[in-house]
Amino acid sequence: MSNEEGYRILNSKHQRLLRNWKRKKGPCIICGEREGVGKDHLPPEVLFPKRLRDDTTELLTFPVCKPCNNGASDDDFLFSVLLTLKLNQASYLNNQEPTDPDLLALHNQMRGHCEDLTKIEHRRKLLQGAPTRKDPLTGRVEIDVDKLPVNRTTTKIVKSIYWLHTGGDILQSYNPGWWIISFIDTFKKNFIEKHLMTTNVDVQWNDRFITHHMIGHPENGVGGFILCSLHFYTQKTIGSGMSWYLIASPVNTKVNDESLFDICTQKFGSAKIAPSKQ
Repeated sequence: MSNEEGYRILNSKHQRLLRNWKRKKGPCIICGEREGVGKDHLPPEVLFPKRLRDDTTELLTFPVCKPCNNGASDDDFLFSVLLTLKLNQASYLNNQEPTDPDLLALHNQMRGHCEDLTKIEHRRKLLQGAPTRKDPLTGRVEIDVDKLPVNRTTTKIVKSIYWLHTGGDILQSYNPGWWIISFIDTFKKNFIEKHLMTTNVDVQWNDRFITHHMIGHPENGVGGFILCSLHFYTQKTIGSGMSWYLIASPVNTKVNDESLFDICTQKFGSAKIAPSKQ
């Protein structure tokens, strides 16, 4: 089956799920509490500039409440800043605009965002409040892109993938712990053989966004678990673009009487985001 055929099947499944969700007034898939009356995109639109879309571009959406939707928009913007600055670093160091069409679109989008008079003050405050560092070569203070907040954006992407592939199960209802690894090296043999070659890969925007994932389904007794990598602007080439690796694992879901959360803790160390106390 081609990627296009696989995506058509996935999109048909997605549309049915959305219709059912709206009919039964299902909850927000991020918090799992308030009604999902709004919608967000998988992944956020700001990570896929309008210049790269055409009339055939179909973006998957998922139901969210207004507080979750509004609360994540600033982090999504900062995530787009991170992608733009990191992926275009070589061009910026040479005082040049990017030559790659995709990366140029990211660059032009960020410039447009910073010139948008309706939001310029708010975005300026976001950037002024971003973590900074002193450049070791020039001594100038600049945004420390490695420390920009990405957790809310990456976890909501993973929650939406879990919701879609489980037919409407809410990941947050399992109160999982989260392991989040940024800027992963996809060249590693272990990562290629044990993750890229063994996981599902049906959610993608050409070579601008690809996700590999392995999901624990409720009917198999392992609900609330997902192992997922997010790959941005890789041109479908190992070692290119930027990638994140996330695991969500619940405390109460067990395999052979052992908590999945404890198993992940033993293997990966302390969770980046701990489960809330219940």
